[in-house]
Amino acid sequence: MRVRSLVLLALPAFFASACTTGGVRTGPVEVIRYHLGTPIAPGTFLVDRNAGRGTASLSSDYDMIVDAVSAELSRMGYTRVPEGAGSLYTLEVSVDRGQVGTTRVGPRFGIGLGGVSGGMGGGVGGGVSTELGGSTRALIGSDVTVKIRRRTDQTVVWEGNARTSGTAPASADAAANQAGRLANALFRDFPGQSGFTTTVP
Repeated sequence: MRVRSLVLLALPAFFASACTTGGVRTGPVEVIRYHLGTPIAPGTFLVDRNAGRGTASLSSDYDMIVDAVSAELSRMGYTRVPEGAGSLYTLEVSVDRGQVGTTRVGPRFGIGLGGVSGGMGGGVGGGVSTELGGSTRALIGSDVTVKIRRRTDQTVVWEGNARTSGTAPASADAAANQAGRLANALFRDFPGQSGFTTTVP
């Protein structure tokens, strides 16, 4: 009885731990870029919302990705201008999101009782174990494609794709951080090696 009572007393602490240590899981970002192998001079760009888009075009995810991509280009010396203004480049952004599976999140722990004797009605031999905690959450795949098009002749001078998977962000701040992570991976070492896939942790 004493061993059983100690296990029951420990359960609330285990459940409290399970509620407070869960979090978002994200995988690495796979990136591939294509370009003409010639310098891409910094200049002005506008986002062409009539091109690209993707399955997430009507969600806040799209605007977050567009803002994150624009921020990365601005950091490299490019300047975003409003729709309708003249620019050197146009930017096409496509964002696709969808469930690709499920994953376990949160702590998972076991309680094992081995070689316990006594208790109600006699002795217990061997061992008893059970697994508690954790939950199943949707695994969301995110796929972002960006094209930089020279406005004068509509030539695509650079194209990149970044994809990853993870659990859905729990807040707007977490979603913005995820968008920034994808954009940063996409433009890392810009323009990058054409035709080669790289993995960003």
